[in-house]
Amino acid sequence: MSLINGNAPCISSTGSAFLKTSHLKANTMLDLFIELTNQIFWDGYAQQLAKESPAIFQLEYNDFLTTYNQEL
Repeated sequence: MSLINGNAPCISSTGSAFLKTSHLKANTMLDLFIELTNQIFWDGYAQQLAKESPAIFQLEYNDFLTTYNQEL
């Protein structure tokens, strides 16, 4: 696993399904969380969740950060 912009993980491997490193647009962990959440659900989901349920958004973001930091 490598890092882009110091914090966005990308997977690259030769000889497997991952032929080149994917470049994420995220510059911060918050941007990465929003981008990945929107990819899992639908475009704008993270922004909608943050607006409609800020406590749940914060809980999910904190869980994401905890999981990310455990993997390092």
